[in-house]
Amino acid sequence: MSEKKNVIEQKNIPEVYRRINTICLIVLASVSLTIALSYTKTILIPLVISIFIFTMITPIIRYIRVKFKLPKWLALLLGGSLVIIPLIFISIFVVQSISNFLKVFSSYQQNITGFLTQMGDFFARHKIPISQDFFEVETLSNIISVDYGATLFKSFSGMTLKLVSGTMLVILFLFFLFIGSTSTKITHPLIKEIQNKISAYLFIHVIMSVITGICVGIVYYSVGIKLAFTFAILTIILNFIPNIGSVISVLLPLPLAYMQYGFGAKFLILLIIPSAVQIIIGSMIEPKLLGNGMDLHPVTIICSLVFWTLVWGVPGAFLAVPITAALRIILSKIEPTKVFAEVMSGRLPR
Repeated sequence: MSEKKNVIEQKNIPEVYRRINTICLIVLASVSLTIALSYTKTILIPLVISIFIFTMITPIIRYIRVKFKLPKWLALLLGGSLVIIPLIFISIFVVQSISNFLKVFSSYQQNITGFLTQMGDFFARHKIPISQDFFEVETLSNIISVDYGATLFKSFSGMTLKLVSGTMLVILFLFFLFIGSTSTKITHPLIKEIQNKISAYLFIHVIMSVITGICVGIVYYSVGIKLAFTFAILTIILNFIPNIGSVISVLLPLPLAYMQYGFGAKFLILLIIPSAVQIIIGSMIEPKLLGNGMDLHPVTIICSLVFWTLVWGVPGAFLAVPITAALRIILSKIEPTKVFAEVMSGRLPR
């Protein structure tokens, strides 16, 4: 019996080594791929954005061709204009927002100093261990100054330059994708499935984000907060960051609202109504429209958000869901990796 047992154990040794080697190779490949993604993000981020935009706009181009019986080049031109023109306007909006922010920053210097001084008094009364040197009036005046505004302008100018250059790369990649689509027809079922699901998700999410931005913008304008249009556009943009983006978009105007109105009725309106809009549209209406199209567990979405933010920064946060959804579809079609796709969907293997 002992000899037979030893023979069985010896036969199992190669299988154990094979599994260990496979796991080690997967880990090494994942690390190498992550490093490669990080180093090539300057080119990959605009490319991935252009691919997703092209995926979203393709059904619209197809609809325009069939509905109005237009030639393909004209439908591509109209569909491309629906993307390129908003991208240009977004770039202009960012530059204008920076200018408006600096104007508001300069006019509210005294209010900000008073607010931070009150915070220092609050921390001192409750014996919270934070250095009180920071909250001295002279220190605050030096920090919140025109020079600091100039520093902010320089940093924002650098961000604007990156945004404009990235936008130009996206437009360039889209141009070549549109040209290539005139002579290439997608027939592979896997690519078709990815395209259909991602385009449906992006289209519905864009519509819902725009509706959210309009509703929130109406609230901002009715209350009379400064930079109302800027905050409305930021609501639309931040809604593309899953879970966290909607929270940030609600909290973003509150410091400025406090500077204008203090903790009054208008401040509460700017807190409660946008929160209700985000909950109704983002947590009730949009999930019903999407159904199980993306088939991603909330924990998977959070993990992908963390991973892609670490690898690609803020753009990675915007792209986390569609990239992860495409990856799940690919894994579900490969027999050895189906278990990972099931885990990403929240279905634990038996």
